[in-house]
Amino acid sequence: MASIQPRGGKFQLRIKNKVLPRPLFYTFDTMAEAEAFKAQVDGLLKQGVVPQVLMDEAQAKQKHEKATQNSQFLSAVVQGYLNHAPVAPTEAELLTVMQRDDLQGVTVADITYRWVEDYVRKLKTGRGDVRGAFGRKVGNLAPGSIRKRVGALARVMDWHWRRTVPAGEGVPPNPLRQLPRGYSVYSDKDTAEAARAGLAAKKDTTRERRLAPSEESLLLQALDGIKLPGKLRALAPDPEAKMFLRLVLDTGLRMKEAYTLRVSQIDFARGFINVEGSKGHRGSAKPRTVPLKPGIAAVLRAWCTGRVGLVFSYWDGDKDTMKRTTNQLTSRFRSLFRHVELPDMKEHDLRHEACCRWFELRGKDGRWVFSDVEICKIMGWSDYSMVLRYASLRGEDLSSRLSAM
Repeated sequence: MASIQPRGGKFQLRIKNKVLPRPLFYTFDTMAEAEAFKAQVDGLLKQGVVPQVLMDEAQAKQKHEKATQNSQFLSAVVQGYLNHAPVAPTEAELLTVMQRDDLQGVTVADITYRWVEDYVRKLKTGRGDVRGAFGRKVGNLAPGSIRKRVGALARVMDWHWRRTVPAGEGVPPNPLRQLPRGYSVYSDKDTAEAARAGLAAKKDTTRERRLAPSEESLLLQALDGIKLPGKLRALAPDPEAKMFLRLVLDTGLRMKEAYTLRVSQIDFARGFINVEGSKGHRGSAKPRTVPLKPGIAAVLRAWCTGRVGLVFSYWDGDKDTMKRTTNQLTSRFRSLFRHVELPDMKEHDLRHEACCRWFELRGKDGRWVFSDVEICKIMGWSDYSMVLRYASLRGEDLSSRLSAM
């Protein structure tokens, strides 16, 4: 089908046909010239004949468009993905760093399987002559960090090819999704190459740190302002930090969920907290209900008496200051752990400890209070594999059950 439209004193002929890969456009000085060419094309198309000149031009146009797309800088494609695709906040931050440090000068056409292999190798070895913007060294990352970068970039390329590949054509295979299982683990060759650059091969670390009863007691004493043995001075009493610590240990709330908690979310009459979960899809809220143990319920009720709004004063209620609040609280607990001589303890280990306590909780009849599925709901997980990651059961606790048989 062909049609003519006036365009700025000239006449544009548009030719569209199902056998042509793309609509074609021709410009003529006069309407008579456009109509004459249109009549010729329409006559041939009605007979089922496509002029070779049209086919050649359509294919040339298609090749030009493909070449233009492939010559795009990858950093520009990433920016388009950030602007138009639903991206989780944490992934957006990572892609911004990758734009700056990893993808300078890389084009879409460069994304081959060999390039991906070299990219992964660079992330592992991080040789001294490989540096990103502002002189930051690129590489020597842990396997988990490598998987995050490769996964984020794979989603970018999936999005790009779905948008740019013409209808009816197959989307090309994504080289970032063709890497073998275990690609992020440092091989012997990677380890040797890292060593030559003065670096050590990194491994994924699994947190198994439990908080012993004696250690918890020391933490609470320190927050009460009691001078600990071997210390020159005591910390200033901090009842708010003590309440925060107890809440996380007895509920398993994430740090952000705890400092954004409002009094209105706590139902003391029915004994649970309505948590606005912070780990939903693409950064969305993921509400859940967390039961309150009798001990923490009584302490929390007393703390909330007379309070309106936020339970804790760490956050000012502005979403733009959440990251700063998180960093300040992380630093606060790091100082606390260092004072109590628990340098290997991290704030997030408190959530691991809370998870283990939910698993170890027994009723008066000696039976487990909650099932695995219920604990997943309490902790805010959709993937059961998180149970295996968080449940760090002490050997002495397990052996004590055998001795009780």
